[in-house]
Amino acid sequence: MIKQNNLYFKKYKIKQLQKIKQTYKYIYIFRYNDFNINEIILLKKKIKKLNYKSLILKQNLIIHIFQKLKGQGSILILYGNNDLNLIENFYNLKKIELIYLSINNHIFSNLKIKQILSQNYLPLNNLIVKPFLNFVYYLRKI
Repeated sequence: MIKQNNLYFKKYKIKQLQKIKQTYKYIYIFRYNDFNINEIILLKKKIKKLNYKSLILKQNLIIHIFQKLKGQGSILILYGNNDLNLIENFYNLKKIELIYLSINNHIFSNLKIKQILSQNYLPLNNLIVKPFLNFVYYLRKI
């Protein structure tokens, strides 16, 4: 009886996750470590203030929907339709690690997101480049 109820629960969660993937534009998948109950409650309140919804599942249930996920443990899934820059809001928390971000069924890994965020380099200042280009121009004339 318990195994049968557990099987129905797993099927229900998989169907719920499939509906989430089909209906919501932004899906953030986090791995979290060592949360106690109070921290989970505070995190859910913070998520609710941002007008997002959350779901906590074991990673082996998610593998059927997101095939690129590997590993074991508990997963926190945040989903919604508006872009809230959640990465910067949750990036500073040590116990939460972003694994994947799904935007319109395009999946970005944690490494890819870090590469995109680190490309915020400043272009060379025109005051530095212009004299160098003038020097090269005069060298060509000689």
